[in-house]
Amino acid sequence: MDLLLSTAWSAIVRFFGLENVVEIVTAIFGLGCIVIGFAVLLLGH
Repeated sequence: MDLLLSTAWSAIVRFFGLENVVEIVTAIFGLGCIVIGFAVLLLGH
């Protein structure tokens, strides 16, 4: 199921030409998760 959804998402992204936008959003999301993790670690929660 996961592979099917991933393939469908890739096809949609390629169809609209949004490869760069998706990569940037993914990178920002990943960095945001790292920042939140450090904030939680520093605040001791």
